[in-house]
Amino acid sequence: MRRSIVATTVASLLFFATACGGTDDAGSEGGADATLTLGSIVPPSSFAIGEMASSGPADNYYQAVYDRLMHLDADGKPVAGLATDWSYDDTGLRLALTLRDGVTFTDGTAFDAEAVKANLEKAKAASGEAGSALRAVDRVEVVDATHADVVLSRPDPGLVDALARSSGFMASPTALAGPDLATAPVGSGPYVLDADATTAGSDYVYTRNADYWDADSYPYDEIEIKFLDDTTAQLNGLRSGELSAVGGVSTADVVSGAKSAGLNVVTYLNGTIEGLYLWDRDGALAPALGDVRVRQAINYAMDRDTLVEVVKGGLGEPTEQVFAPSSDGYDEALAGTYDFDLDKAKQLMAEAGYADGFALTLPDFSPVFPDEQAAMTEALSSIGIQVTYQPITADQVVSSIMGGQWPLNFFGLTAASPFEMAGLTLTPQSPFNPFKSADPAVTDLLTQASSATGDAQADALQKLSKQLVDQAWFAPWDAQEAAAITAAGVDVTPIPGVSSPPLSGYAPAGS
Repeated sequence: MRRSIVATTVASLLFFATACGGTDDAGSEGGADATLTLGSIVPPSSFAIGEMASSGPADNYYQAVYDRLMHLDADGKPVAGLATDWSYDDTGLRLALTLRDGVTFTDGTAFDAEAVKANLEKAKAASGEAGSALRAVDRVEVVDATHADVVLSRPDPGLVDALARSSGFMASPTALAGPDLATAPVGSGPYVLDADATTAGSDYVYTRNADYWDADSYPYDEIEIKFLDDTTAQLNGLRSGELSAVGGVSTADVVSGAKSAGLNVVTYLNGTIEGLYLWDRDGALAPALGDVRVRQAINYAMDRDTLVEVVKGGLGEPTEQVFAPSSDGYDEALAGTYDFDLDKAKQLMAEAGYADGFALTLPDFSPVFPDEQAAMTEALSSIGIQVTYQPITADQVVSSIMGGQWPLNFFGLTAASPFEMAGLTLTPQSPFNPFKSADPAVTDLLTQASSATGDAQADALQKLSKQLVDQAWFAPWDAQEAAAITAAGVDVTPIPGVSSPPLSGYAPAGS
């Protein structure tokens, strides 16, 4: 079956990139002159600052040309990038940045504090996830060429994490002010987009930026990223040697096929929570979802242990919470809140007045995730919810969700922290809160957590998690485990909490 439906985010999202590497010399000895060819299951949505996902399958397109204020270390923690040092003042409302000196964008424009101000203020005004993560930014004050202060309207403990992801991408201020940045990016990153060799929407070619300050972290002289929305073809490419790596794989059949073919498989927790995202909590499209008992019934109808073992091939950890198990917001006491109980689910449906169920129209993701969609269909049907699926194309998925087209759907969001997940989903301004659902208790607990530190912050986050679970805002299945697959000649080092390995994570084998 040809698999052609994909989605992008987040916050990544469930439709994770397939990052495929390889040319005949991609894994050659030394590798310094090699070309690495990556395949992506999505095209870039836009190179415009602030418009891209906060983290997701399209990351590699952007990482090639744009450097970030902070980078991520091997543990997924922010470290120096274009910003070499940072600190908050006592109020938590002013983040002081010390900037790397001597950096120049590839059009010759200098990187300085004015460039930081222009980028962050441009990103904040954008409509993408990268921009939404900057909503707490009030303004950026230029201190001098190598120092800038980011002034916040409210505390935001997730800001530094966001600046280590797509919210921290820096474009040339000259290009930023022009009309073509969405398709013709100009940054200071490790590579430059070769417009002549690139076919927009299909094949993107990047050549080395000889002046990049951290060139040793990027051993390939050329990067080629192909948009290939057929995961079967990608697996065949790996088997044949045409492709040398696939990153961010979350489907059990691809992982199983790779192992059967003798390919190297590295698994890692990618920060994604997948399952059913119940968008329509006020019942605008599906009135039944406005009743908490119906949302709770959906949770009880999900046999999470079986879903992870059978459908996901063991790639995940069952959970009812949208805060990752490794985060301060995860509450172990909530584990088992919605242990599979079909009788309880049916009882709740009857109490809510839906003993005979109801009908939903949802997006058809079966071309990419046939097993997951089949399992969802069966679980919903077991409590009388009948689903009609509507075909959808790759470029429509995220916009249709954000636009409130679906009452719920199978999905996954990637977040570096509970605060990033909250920014994606919990506020009226969140991009993945399409019906602008609000709960005073959720708002109060999020405010408490944002203003607290240490144990007090963790306590507020765990209370927030309990409120979300009790009110069944979501019906998660698992904290996802993904796989990076490599053939001979290429090594890959994923970063935990990041959906797909970064470009800097690929290197010739043994180098």
